Amino acid sequence: MKYRIWLMIPTLALGACTSEPAAVVDAGASPKDAGAVEAGARDAGARDAGEVACATVGPAVVSLETDDGETLAADLYTTGAVGGPAAVLLHMIPPSNDRSNYPRAFVDALVGAGITVLNVDRRGAGDSTGNARDAYTGPNGKFDPKAAVDFLLAHECGIDPTRVAIVGASNGTTSAVDYTVFAANDATWTSPKALVFLTGGTYTESQNRISEHRATFDALPVAFVYSTAERAWSVGYEPAKAASWTFLEYDPGAHGTRMFQTAAQSIDDVAAFLETNL
Repeated sequence: MKYRIWLMIPTLALGACTSEPAAVVDAGASPKDAGAVEAGARDAGARDAGEVACATVGPAVVSLETDDGETLAADLYTTGAVGGPAAVLLHMIPPSNDRSNYPRAFVDALVGAGITVLNVDRRGAGDSTGNARDAYTGPNGKFDPKAAVDFLLAHECGIDPTRVAIVGASNGTTSAVDYTVFAANDATWTSPKALVFLTGGTYTESQNRISEHRATFDALPVAFVYSTAERAWSVGYEPAKAASWTFLEYDPGAHGTRMFQTAAQSIDDVAAFLETNL
């Protein structure tokens, strides 16, 4: 797995976490910002002590390579803390949507809760390569969240592999479910600690039905977030819900990430869910 990171980092002082500008290091991806510098740079003291420095970044544009050879663009926001939790954000259906779906207010709420955020352009959307339909139909959509999780676990901030959440909006939930099912059956993949479904629907289960993998999903904190107008799929799971599942309904609400504009309280509610369960 190869990555490249581009951003401009001012010298920071955040407790033990500091950074300074450094040269771009080529890890096999194509450059997109000629004026960029390496994220997660180490200060002299960290080098001397053999410790990793973790800068506060918001955002850095990063490049992820999937297991099937696609290159995905993403925005990385770090908290400055080493070894903390993280959330991967998967936007609504590509190519008509991309990582800009997620409002900065939501990202800031997660970072404020101590959660590193990786907001990904799914394949075929935004600045990512690939066929958009493959993001949600067929076997390859799961490789998008895998590339994101792998990137986070390799990052200088030392993300805790037992504290990674996946947030899917609309059919971003499809890839979230597919990844979760596959990770539960492959020890080389990292299972998520929590899931958020922003307006799940029948499309969520295009490849894998939650009801057929209840042992996996019952063990996870899952937030079903939906408007009253689109409640049918989500509340269908409420009568036999697992103790760790949360149902957040908003009226008026909106579809997917548009919920955050229409029902602003949903930002704090989802952030609090993730903070509590990561």
